[in-house]
Amino acid sequence: MSSSVGCFFLDTCIILSDILKEDTPRIEKLKKDSSFHKIPCYISISVKKESYEKVQETLNFLGNVVRETIKYQLEESRKKRNITLETSMNSDDIKALEDLFSSYQNAMRTSKIGLASPIALIEEWIISFLGEKMAKGVTIDVNQFLLELVKKLLELTSLIEDLYDELVTFQKSFVQTKDISVDAVIIKTLQSIGIHKPDDYHIASAFSHQTVTKEKTVFVTLDFNSILSKRDLILKQINLVCCDPLYALYHII
Repeated sequence: MSSSVGCFFLDTCIILSDILKEDTPRIEKLKKDSSFHKIPCYISISVKKESYEKVQETLNFLGNVVRETIKYQLEESRKKRNITLETSMNSDDIKALEDLFSSYQNAMRTSKIGLASPIALIEEWIISFLGEKMAKGVTIDVNQFLLELVKKLLELTSLIEDLYDELVTFQKSFVQTKDISVDAVIIKTLQSIGIHKPDDYHIASAFSHQTVTKEKTVFVTLDFNSILSKRDLILKQINLVCCDPLYALYHII
């Protein structure tokens, strides 16, 4: 196929998954299909806005909350054990951090603030870093560890910012932004079947594009709970296909 036969509108979760390299086989298939079949991938202004907010929440969580709470957790744990911060770190410190990271994951699931992947990356780095020090018999105190942690956090936040800018801000990758007016009637229709803000705006933008351009448009998402579980209802109500990136191509060709 040498010309576009339709287009994909991408949900926020697709953008974030590409930045954080989550669900990689699905995202890579979408990108490969888009490139080979010359199918444009668009994001709406509402998706761009939500993606930016999610990235900023995560960067703030990493740069402030994670750094400060790890420091506080280690200080409190050592007070209970009557150990100074200058004493070399050991397995008790790792177990104290285990409790903290468990609370992070619970907070992510309940509040949906921040992204779980960067937290897991930091957790994995910390345990590997400290485990290697202990295995080699190298002593490291809490203050020395916190300095290394700050370096790692700065490295990770810088990487996330760069990947976001490349994909969304400067559009150097496979995504283009589309500024599209949405129909308030469509928003109300979507809300009536349980699609809430901002998902209603994301989907309505794809619908508006399809209506105005007469181009076959598929809304691509990984959000099963809020969107894909209602895909049949959405198709029935507004005649727009919503699907997982694994299947997106087959709704176009």
